Amino acid sequence: MKNKFKKALLNPSKALRYIYIAIKKRIEPPKGVLIFIGMDPNGEFDILYPGYKACYGFEANPERYKKLLKKYSHRGNIKLLNCAIANYDGEIEFNISSNNDGASSSIGTFDEKWQQNTNIEMIKKIKVPCINMLNFLKKNNITHIDNYVSDIQGMDLEVLKTLRPMIENRQIGSIKCEVTKDAYSNIYRDLPDNSESGFGELLNDKYELVAKGRGILIDYKFDKIPEEVWEMDCKWVLKK
Repeated sequence: MKNKFKKALLNPSKALRYIYIAIKKRIEPPKGVLIFIGMDPNGEFDILYPGYKACYGFEANPERYKKLLKKYSHRGNIKLLNCAIANYDGEIEFNISSNNDGASSSIGTFDEKWQQNTNIEMIKKIKVPCINMLNFLKKNNITHIDNYVSDIQGMDLEVLKTLRPMIENRQIGSIKCEVTKDAYSNIYRDLPDNSESGFGELLNDKYELVAKGRGILIDYKFDKIPEEVWEMDCKWVLKK
């Protein structure tokens, strides 16, 4: 969930992580390409973008996209796109959620077991453009991604699978995704597997899992996730 970022900042240790990453991204020489899928106008992208020469941000929710444009359109290193990411190019149905300015909006619909412990529901269905990420990268001559971040509400693994050729060729430096715990199913009942073990099958030959938590992650820190929480953020880096 995208509101996990704001909650993290209420935790002193997480707030220190925010400050640490923000300072680091501003004093280190900028890296090449950041791909960030599923954006929050006040989220993690805020502290990451200064550290990259080129940033590509994707947000399917039109209202969130307008806020992002207002905030970042003057930044020369940022390109924003109002679209969903799927395994094909075209158009797709997108469900707008009731929470936090549509933070849980998705192409999927909620699993009833997960939903019964929340007051979140889908309140509107719209159609939005969708793209295949590998096709987008090829069209834009992007052959290496320094940092790939996704928070796409149950579709993180399915979308990452479309980048399998780049994963096999070690063309992505680090990968951070929202992941479902193996003890639970995808919180969206009609979407594919998004489990930690599923990510492991895709990545473990080339990548090392270096962090788990909610929101801001620090390499080689594995935060305790409450048992009742279905999802977490995980980060992988290329094996040496």
